[in-house]
Amino acid sequence: MSTRAPRRATWREWLALAVMTLPLLMTATDMTVLFMALPTITEDLAPGSTQMLWILHVGEFLAVSLVLTMGWLGSRIGRRRLLLAGVAVYGLASLAAAFATAPEFLIAMRALMGVAAASMTPSILGLLRVVFADSRQFSLAVAVVMSAFSAGMALGPPLGGFVLEHFWWGGVFLINVPVAALLLLGAPLLPGRREEADGSVDLPSVLLSMAAIITVIFGLQELADRGATASDGPLWPYLASVAVGLLLGAAFVRRQLRLADPLMDMRLFALPAFSVSLTAMLLMLLAYGAADMLLVQYLQTDLGLSPAETGMLMIVPALASIVGGMAAPVLTRWIRPSVTMGGGMLVASAGAAALALMLGEVGAPALIAAATVMAAALGPLFTLGVNLIVVSAPVRRAGAAAAMSDVAGGLGAALSMAFLGSMTAVVYRRGLGGPGTEGLSEPALDAAGESVGGAVGVAGGLPVGQGEQLVDAAFAAFTTAVQAGYGFGAAVLAPVGLAVIWLLRRVRLDAMDEDTTKEGSVGEGATEEDAAPAHC
Repeated sequence: MSTRAPRRATWREWLALAVMTLPLLMTATDMTVLFMALPTITEDLAPGSTQMLWILHVGEFLAVSLVLTMGWLGSRIGRRRLLLAGVAVYGLASLAAAFATAPEFLIAMRALMGVAAASMTPSILGLLRVVFADSRQFSLAVAVVMSAFSAGMALGPPLGGFVLEHFWWGGVFLINVPVAALLLLGAPLLPGRREEADGSVDLPSVLLSMAAIITVIFGLQELADRGATASDGPLWPYLASVAVGLLLGAAFVRRQLRLADPLMDMRLFALPAFSVSLTAMLLMLLAYGAADMLLVQYLQTDLGLSPAETGMLMIVPALASIVGGMAAPVLTRWIRPSVTMGGGMLVASAGAAALALMLGEVGAPALIAAATVMAAALGPLFTLGVNLIVVSAPVRRAGAAAAMSDVAGGLGAALSMAFLGSMTAVVYRRGLGGPGTEGLSEPALDAAGESVGGAVGVAGGLPVGQGEQLVDAAFAAFTTAVQAGYGFGAAVLAPVGLAVIWLLRRVRLDAMDEDTTKEGSVGEGATEEDAAPAHC
């Protein structure tokens, strides 16, 4: 039994890492600039309300639903090949989307971008697992990749604002084209070994995974969009969509347990490092995923900041998240992953509670400071969570394991938008009473209950005194709603953090490194070739 030290990466591998950050930087930037471009897209293409939803969400639906399949596919045709194909398709679809002349064509290109995006994260993390055999170097590589995603999210608003100020809305899609071209030019730096195919694709598993994830996320997001007001129609179709998705998910799990070569190896869930990290990421996003949206709305409505001012302020927490993620490999030299991850959640819980208490009492700097503490504290969770999820799996399953982190992230964000969005809307509507609302007609009261903007619009048609009272009532109600959202986040993060500290107390990254050295993989079925990178 060999006890040789794992191969350490050279300058070539670190240069390959720089190339591999580009796809996530590109897709993360794309997520935020699209929101800024929506008003001009609406003005130019005049999409209907349903088409607007599909422009926003079709890419995300397909990316999350296909990521498991792409993780499996990468181990069959080669992760490098899959990544390059995905980037090429993403760049071409972005180029076509920039010159769309009809909503239907833009939706089709957004769908194609979603399919291409599904190939990126599992391919990149699978390649990292092969290139960086040393656990400390792998941790640093994951931190760099996750920080690139956070950097893209932070870069989106100012970059989108600049593009929209000087060019037309299609410019936000053209940003992707040179990034995709740069990655394709750097392709020779990426490891090029193709894993040996040991089974054919199980089409029922692919269809079940896609259908389950799409129906659950679709139902949750529609509940978030429509569940706040009675005027949006019945909610049962979307509740039924979630229920059907859960049943399909159960059928998917049952099928995976019976297959010799499953799309997703369910035995990984028996490993605490895998299952606890995955659950912690999902619950963290449930608690925190919609928090930035609430804070952005509060800064613009109650505090009266402009979109540009708000965007610049929100860069600060985004940068703190990058710093927190990059600090994770350093922290784990002295602190166990369980304490780094769980302790970060406890700090973030305290930050969320403090922010909830400060709302309505302090200005934007203090609120941004609290949000920055939360972002910095949760940054290591992303890095270490993905790290533990990937290294828990055999090298040949690394792409599929990484895909599960994407699925957990998508479900957590959708749950957060659905639950927190609906909860804060209900709290806002119930708090909108008292002075300023007496004598309002039912349609006017419903319009004011839609949002603070709706209340301001209604107030414009009222006598000056009553209008001011309505606006004040709306601001107070929305403050209470945002407090409820952050209070919920604090209540979720604290017990989850304690559970992570306890359940992962025996997990050490250096111990995983020893296991990899002795067995060639953390799991079964790896070969000597799996443990060492191969270059073009």
